Amino acid sequence: MTSYISRRRGEKERPQGTGSGLKLCILLLALWYIAGFLSLVRYDRQSRSNGTSVGTAESSSIELATTHDGNPPVVIAYAVSLIKCSKAGMTTGFLDAAAILRHSIHKQSVHSNRGKYSYKMYAIVHEQCKQHAPALETLGYTALVRDTPVKLEEMKGEYFRTHVENENCCGSAEFIKLYAYLILDHPIVVHLDMDYAILQPMDQLYDAMLFDKDSARGKAAREGLEREFPEDPLPDKIDAFITRDVTSSNPWSSRMVMQGGFIVNRPSQTDFDKYIDIIKEGNVTGGKGGWENMGYGGQQGALAYQGIVAYFYDRFRPDVFVDLNVCRWNQVVADVIWRGPDKKEYDGVCRKYPRPGQPAVDLSDAKYKQCEDCRVTPPELVKTMHYTACKKPWECLVPTPRVPRNKAQVYRLSHLTNITTCASMHKKWFELRRDFEDQLFKVTNGNAQYSNRDGEYEKKSFLGYCQGRGAYIAMEPPPDNFDMTTMYGL
Repeated sequence: MTSYISRRRGEKERPQGTGSGLKLCILLLALWYIAGFLSLVRYDRQSRSNGTSVGTAESSSIELATTHDGNPPVVIAYAVSLIKCSKAGMTTGFLDAAAILRHSIHKQSVHSNRGKYSYKMYAIVHEQCKQHAPALETLGYTALVRDTPVKLEEMKGEYFRTHVENENCCGSAEFIKLYAYLILDHPIVVHLDMDYAILQPMDQLYDAMLFDKDSARGKAAREGLEREFPEDPLPDKIDAFITRDVTSSNPWSSRMVMQGGFIVNRPSQTDFDKYIDIIKEGNVTGGKGGWENMGYGGQQGALAYQGIVAYFYDRFRPDVFVDLNVCRWNQVVADVIWRGPDKKEYDGVCRKYPRPGQPAVDLSDAKYKQCEDCRVTPPELVKTMHYTACKKPWECLVPTPRVPRNKAQVYRLSHLTNITTCASMHKKWFELRRDFEDQLFKVTNGNAQYSNRDGEYEKKSFLGYCQGRGAYIAMEPPPDNFDMTTMYGL
């Protein structure tokens, strides 16, 4: 085909046959392809001369992004939820967090030449916070304003109905996170809390879900999964990845709730409808019983989102989900080992045991004390970071041991996290913030305003963005009418 458009100087023109019309069509098609290729090459050279490559935050666009085989990349939906907004300071922090979360996702995507997948951002905004939807849309999120999916008067179970609103953080309002299952235009939806950062590409999870288990790419993805329970067989088809809230579990309880800041799942109207049925039924008992008296009670968020998702997959979809390693995925830098102060016979036992359906932990078996200590997991091994035990970066707080009302918890909380590891993870978030501001300044030709970076409080980890304990320097808003597409290309 190229011989028709690349004659060397002096070469005789080839005679045309009776199919000249067809040849002309082929010629025009070839010219179109080559023009597009040369345009991309020029774009790449120009980008490289500016110190970037095709797909970086300064220059990328969804039209230019392709996978290695030349096909358009699969677009993954990333969703967050804004549920509470009563405090102005909290809202400011969350808006900064939303910007930095999106920036971290972009940097690990096909548009930054790190991953193979593209993305689209969504914000599920509770009705009581709908006034903040436009601000999130300015940051490139598609806002989905939703109310609590089930009203209290629709819940049949009396215990559930009268206790769910007491759950951290948000009672029944947190169930708006379930609307992520209804983002049906994408093959995969990732729901994250806003106090979050993506530090490495998540392609391995997507490959394991989208490619057949017997395909080369599917096999490679599955073999490399870092799982909490690698001894378990993998599902033939993976529909969800979750992590458990191991920190709030006990080594004598066989059920663990999930950690509600992270879930990767296939969107499904059927699954959403099942959740609604479960909430309306409200089959919950008090104490340690929880959902269907199966043992989820008494843990963080057991009656709300964290409990219902664990119950849903354990009870109704046991053969489609995978528990990921909590030190690498959705890392919160919190202790996963029992350290008392009561039940000292369990001292040093991994909180993730025993498993459902298994007998109680055999305290003489050393394997129950051989678990990774998430508090000292090297930061370079962490895929995604959730700022909970380490405190939210915009709070400008060092996670020093706190003195709880229950004095029996002093020992446990003094060992809850690791200040050195948290400092490293805070630094990663603020490095993302600094990069975001630098890119914004560049694409606006200097019209964007830099925020101050002269804060001296814990400057090695907070990078000048904290003037003191709790004194966060918020980001300056983008210029009026600035289109985030200019920065990200999508």
